[in-house]
Amino acid sequence: MAVVVTKLTGALLFILLLTMVIMALVPKADEAVARKAGEAAEKPPALAIRTPESLPEAIAGRPYTVALAADGGLGPKTWAVDGPLPEGLTFDPDSGVIQGSPRKGTAQPADLVIRVSDGSGRAASRASLVVYESSTALSTASRWKPGLPPVPWRAWMEQGFGFLMLMMVHMVGMNAVSGLERISSAETPESPRGRRFLAYRMTLRMASLGAAVGLSVWLWKSRIG
Repeated sequence: MAVVVTKLTGALLFILLLTMVIMALVPKADEAVARKAGEAAEKPPALAIRTPESLPEAIAGRPYTVALAADGGLGPKTWAVDGPLPEGLTFDPDSGVIQGSPRKGTAQPADLVIRVSDGSGRAASRASLVVYESSTALSTASRWKPGLPPVPWRAWMEQGFGFLMLMMVHMVGMNAVSGLERISSAETPESPRGRRFLAYRMTLRMASLGAAVGLSVWLWKSRIG
C-alpha cells in the first residue's frame, strides 16, 4: 500500500512540475508573438508609386490636371519629375500635381521619370505623357442667355449647314423683293419699276453666290490645313 501511494505521489509531482514548466513557457511565447507583431506594425510598407506609366492624355489648349499617387512610407512625400514637361504644364513637388494648359501637341510621347521620397525611402517609375492637338469644332458662347451651351459653328458649317443658311437667306430676300414689288405696283400701277427690282434681285443673287463661294473656299482650306 505504501508503494502505491509513493508512486501516485511521484506521478502527481511530475504532472505538477510539467504544468509549471508549461505555464512558464506560455507567457514567453505570447511575448515573442506580440514582439513580432509590434515590429511588423512599426515597419511601414515599402514606398511604391501607383501612378500608371501612361499618364492621362492631354489636349492642346485645354486645362489639364493629374495628381501623382504613391503607397507606403512614412511622413510627407516629396515628388520630382525628371524630363521636360510639354510646354504650358507645371509641376508642384509638394503636392505631386501636374497641371496647366499645354500649348501644342507632341509629335512623340514625353518620356518622364517620376520620383518620390518620404525622408527614409525612395521610389521611382517611368511615365509617358501624350498631348493631342484639339480637333473640337470652333464654338461661341451664347451672349443673350449664358446658360445655353456654346454653338458649334464650325461643325455646322462642315456638315453643310452654312449652305442651307445661305439658301434660306437668299429665298427670304427674294420673297421680300417680290413683296415690295407687289406693294409698289398696287400703290402706283402706272409707274414702271421692273428695272429697279430686277437690280435688287441681281444684287441678292450675286451676294448669295459670293457668300457660297467664300464658304466653299473656307471649308476647303480648313480641311486641307
